[in-house]
Formats: sequence, structure tokens, C-alpha cells
Amino acid sequence: MVFVLGERSAMDTERRRQRRDDAFKTGTLFFAEGRQCADCLVWNLSMFGAMLEVEDETEVSNSGRFICERLYADRAYRMIWRDGRKLGIEFED
Repeated sequence: MVFVLGERSAMDTERRRQRRDDAFKTGTLFFAEGRQCADCLVWNLSMFGAMLEVEDETEVSNSGRFICERLYADRAYRMIWRDGRKLGIEFED
């Protein structure tokens, strides 16, 4: 990879409102009014959102509830992006 001094790619631009802390804990996404859920790995977390990883073919709703007991988190979420197994969520409450 070659970097040219003074130039930045879109991937270099940090858009988060707050730095996220590494978490590496398991959590669960609940959606469809609690009738469906998906287990996830929490890569990092802030008070505004998180980056998660799910199994390859797991379908995840664009909104629902994120719960991670080990991190004392129980928050409404909205999915912002997904790239394969990884996804970014924004907390709504």
C-alpha cells in the first residue's frame, strides 16, 4: 500500500462521535418484536454504537434490541452498515 503525503482515502476518515473501546464479548440482537434473535460477537462499543460480527448467513433486521449482559448493555439499535459478517449499529436511545 502506498500513501501519498497529504492525501487521505475515505477509509482514513473517522466519522464516529466518540472513540470506541475494544470489547470482544458475546451479545444478542433481538428483532421482529422479540420473536427472532441472532448471536453476535461485539468487537468494539461506545455509548453511541458498536461493531458486531455474526455468522455468515445470519439475517439481521435493520432495527431491534441489542443485549450484552457482560457489558451491561440493553439498547435499541439501528443498523448503519454491513460488510459480510461484520456490521455497525447505532444506538437509538
